[in-house]
Amino acid sequence: NRDVHEVYRAHCRWLYGCVVMTALWCSTGLAQSLSGGATQWPPYSYLDGNGRATGIAVDVMRKAMAQSGNQLEFVFHPAKRLNALLDEGRLDLNYADSPAWNADDATERFVYSQPYLQVREYLYFLADHPARHLPLDQLHALRIGVVRGYTYRSLDDAVDSGQLSTLETSRDHALLDLLVRRRVDAVAMVDELFYDQLAARKLDQQGFTRGAKLSDAPLVIKLQRQHVAQLPRLNAALQALIRSGEVERIRRSYMRVPASPPGQASVEH
Repeated sequence: NRDVHEVYRAHCRWLYGCVVMTALWCSTGLAQSLSGGATQWPPYSYLDGNGRATGIAVDVMRKAMAQSGNQLEFVFHPAKRLNALLDEGRLDLNYADSPAWNADDATERFVYSQPYLQVREYLYFLADHPARHLPLDQLHALRIGVVRGYTYRSLDDAVDSGQLSTLETSRDHALLDLLVRRRVDAVAMVDELFYDQLAARKLDQQGFTRGAKLSDAPLVIKLQRQHVAQLPRLNAALQALIRSGEVERIRRSYMRVPASPPGQASVEH
């Protein structure tokens, strides 16, 4: 009987070892080295003075990729170039994207992770602009500053009909220059990015007013559909970071000022 038990225990140890090795093999098979693109979009993603990728989304991705067993190469391109590379399949993912910023048919080529942040886009005006409190459908003959390659679906109809026009620039930080110099009537920007730019330039918030809301967008990882097997692991890692409070801690660490709107609250719709 003793010999039988010894054989049985040895067989159990062997089976356990096989299970562990199989799990490790599967984990290794799922883990990949991925190329992740984004734009220079402080405080969410940008290169610091030493050329190192940094920002809220970058830090969240580093932790999520480490927890899911993947490696991520961070690359930066202007928005139009970034979207072209993704469409051509030359990048694996955009780690700071949103379904709200993509066409409805994007799901034929891409899959989305669960949201890890929520970002809100508004029109921003100088505080004395007469149209600053008007809703979108009442804005006429205005020029809106936008970043080339960014999509604002709530503005599409007005721009296509000629009700509004746009002036494009290559970087978000240039939008504030256009607004201050009155080369545009308003700029389209994410709220925290606008506050960050005001703080960086030491501009008085009372000189600006937040106008109509353009979007309330969940920030996600957009992956090529061929990487759909990565989603459960990435989603689990993102959930753990959110529940632990780590995502919020990272977000707050990049904020120069509290996220409160400049000027008087205006149109919310």
